[in-house]
Amino acid sequence: MVKADGTRILLDYGVALNDVPEFPLHVAPRDVDGVIVTHAHLDHSGAIPILYAGRGVVKTYTTSLTFETMRILLEDFIKLSGYYLPFEYSQIDDMAENYSEVFYSEVFRIGSVEVEFRRSGHIPGGFQVFINADKTLVYTSDFSAVNSRLLKGADTNLYDVDAVIVESTYACENHPPRRMLEAEFVKSVNEVVGDGGIVLIPAFSVGRSQEILCILTEYGVNYPIYVDGMAVRVLDKYLESREFIDGYALLEKASRKALIVNGSMRRKILKNPCIIISPAGMLKGGPSLKYAWRLADNRKAAIFLVSFQIPGTPGARLLSEKRIERGGVNRSVTARVEQYRFSSHSDMDQLHSLLKSLKSEAKVFTVHGENGNCSILADWARRELNLQAKAPDIGVSYII
Repeated sequence: MVKADGTRILLDYGVALNDVPEFPLHVAPRDVDGVIVTHAHLDHSGAIPILYAGRGVVKTYTTSLTFETMRILLEDFIKLSGYYLPFEYSQIDDMAENYSEVFYSEVFRIGSVEVEFRRSGHIPGGFQVFINADKTLVYTSDFSAVNSRLLKGADTNLYDVDAVIVESTYACENHPPRRMLEAEFVKSVNEVVGDGGIVLIPAFSVGRSQEILCILTEYGVNYPIYVDGMAVRVLDKYLESREFIDGYALLEKASRKALIVNGSMRRKILKNPCIIISPAGMLKGGPSLKYAWRLADNRKAAIFLVSFQIPGTPGARLLSEKRIERGGVNRSVTARVEQYRFSSHSDMDQLHSLLKSLKSEAKVFTVHGENGNCSILADWARRELNLQAKAPDIGVSYII
């Protein structure tokens, strides 16, 4: 929550997607003048409908693509959750009635405060938030400073801001060069399918599935590529949203190459060499878990994980133990299993570069990091750059 000149703005309101979803601290709608949703991922948007569960009305500000993608994810969250959620489909409808579309680089007002959205390079439709009152605050949200096949990297030069709230996801880790990673990944895909096998690529529905499809197309992979699950709906939304996709020509070409799968086709496509892109990216459900189960004992098949796997998830267990579980049954996996760490977050060097661009009196608040990463990044900023940096505590107020 940001308070400035009597205006109160909520920056994202998400859910921690553990085995039991964890919701954030309660925020009363009457205490909020507007909520900004920086991108569709549920850890940033999953609690927004709670704001519409009572009689309160609050305006939600975001881009059109973020809103449409967020709606897909929220409806799926309700459909699939085995746990009680403090909202229903009607709250998503109420959210839609109180949504205000904002364009990139458009300066608008919430109360007495000026706000601007700038591209984040994280997923299509996502953005960083610039808030101008008596001082200027930037909330980076999740961002990437490098180009992907879908998006250009974010501008990380923040020399004129007074404070920044910066993500810390990879505060202690650098990513491999993206083009090198792409080439290694495609080489492995071609090896498996060229030898008569099947490659399953569990991938996030939003952003990663479409990027992987673009990579395979860009490198001229000439085998059948199937796309399954919610990734298909998101692909359709992206194709309707040219203004948000820097690599739109490639995406359009890739979409023509994609073969769309429905439930009745899933067994049939496993009879011949092919590539399957399907959520969920960490094998926590979705079609990818069904495919992985059927391919587990196929020595000619491969399961290529294309993102970080949170410890304790089925994807992480597959990597560490080469075992998979479905319906309470646990079995060993003889298929080839590899991980390619594609990321839509900035790494350590890119985070350092952003902090180096700040003026010396700027204040830094490090968020969105596990295993002490927030504190590590704040410590580095204080030690190396002499910045006023802190990993903020939940429920504590700070003055800029």
